[in-house]
Amino acid sequence: MEREIGTGEAINGGTWGTLAVGAPFMADGAPEATIDKSEALRTAIEALRRNLSWLANNLGSIEHSVETECSGLTLRLHYPSFRQRKPMMAELIDAVSLHVINFCLPRHQVNELQTLYGQLPADEFMKRHELLRQEAYDLFKRAHRATNRNGEAGELILYLLTEWLLDAPQIIAKMGLKTNRDMAVHGADGVHVRFCSDTGRLFVYWGEAKLYKDIGGAITAAVESIAESLTDEKLKHEITLVKRYLNLSDMSEGARGALLEMLDPFGPGYANRHDIVTCLIAFDFDAYDAVLGASEDAEELFRARALARLDEVAPRIATALKGKSLAHQPVELFLIPVPSVDRMRELFQDKIGWTSAPAAASGPKVSNVERN
Repeated sequence: MEREIGTGEAINGGTWGTLAVGAPFMADGAPEATIDKSEALRTAIEALRRNLSWLANNLGSIEHSVETECSGLTLRLHYPSFRQRKPMMAELIDAVSLHVINFCLPRHQVNELQTLYGQLPADEFMKRHELLRQEAYDLFKRAHRATNRNGEAGELILYLLTEWLLDAPQIIAKMGLKTNRDMAVHGADGVHVRFCSDTGRLFVYWGEAKLYKDIGGAITAAVESIAESLTDEKLKHEITLVKRYLNLSDMSEGARGALLEMLDPFGPGYANRHDIVTCLIAFDFDAYDAVLGASEDAEELFRARALARLDEVAPRIATALKGKSLAHQPVELFLIPVPSVDRMRELFQDKIGWTSAPAAASGPKVSNVERN
C-alpha cells in the first residue's frame, strides 16, 4: 500500500512535489498559461507552509508495519511524550493551544497583525496579539456551542498534524462559519489542500476528530461521519463553502484562479481533484497506569503496548470501513491513546476559559450587609 507521507514519497505512481495547486503540470508540451498558473499557485501556497516539527517534542510517533484489507487506509499512531515515566498531557495542550489563532481566524486577519510586528511598540503589539488570541478563543467556544460540542482539542490537534505530516495547509477557517445560525456548515472539522506536481492532482483533505473513552465507540462514530461526509450532497456543499470563503485572500489572481478551476465541476482540472479523509481518534488507554510502576523503561514499554493495541483494533477499523463501502477510500487515520479523554478535554477547556452555560438565577443576591 502506498502512503501519502512526506514530500518525495511515491503515491499512485508519482511523487509528491513542492506544494502547488492548479491545472495539470506537464513537463513536456504543457501550455504556457497552464504552467504560469501552476507556478503562481505553487509560490503562493508554499508561503503558507509552516515548520511544525517542534510538535515532535510534545507528541510522540510510533512507526509500525500494521496493514489492513483497506488499500486506502493509512494508520498513524501518536501519543503524548513522556517525562519521568509520565505522559506530558498538560504540556501537549499548552503547545497546541498556541495555534488557536491560526486555526480559528481568517488568514488575512492574522497577516494584518503580523505586518505590524516591529512597527508598533512592544507593549502595543503584545496587547493586540492578546486581543486576537481572546477573539480566537471566544470564536472557538461559540462555534462549539453552536454545534453542540464541548470545547474539545481534537480538531485543533488534527489541524496541526495535517499541516505537519501531510504538508497540507488549511484553506478555510470554518469556526467563523459555524457561529452563523443561518448557515448549515456542520461538516468537516477542517479543510486542507496539497498538490502533486508530477501527476497534476489536487488532494483535498477533509477532517474529522473524535474523542471517546472507548475506542470501539470512536471507530463506529468516526466511520459513520466519514461515510456521511463523502456523499455527493455533503461534498458539493463543502466545495461551495471553500470557493466562497477561501482562506487565501493574499493570493494572486492567477493562483486563485488555478485552484478554483480544480474545484469547478466544469473546469479542465476538476477530474484531478482527489478527496482524502483525515481522521483523529483519541481514546482512553490503561497502559499508562500499567507502565508507571514497571521496572523497565516506561515509555518503551508503553510503545510496545500501544503497538499491540493497534494490531488488535486495525481489523475492526477495516471492517467498519468496508461495511460502508470505503475499502479503497484514502483515509489518513491518526490514533492517539491518552490516559483520559475527559482530562484532556478538561485541560483544554481550562486553557480557553470554557464554562458551562450558567444556571438561571433564582433571585437577586442578598449581600452580607443586608443579612445583618
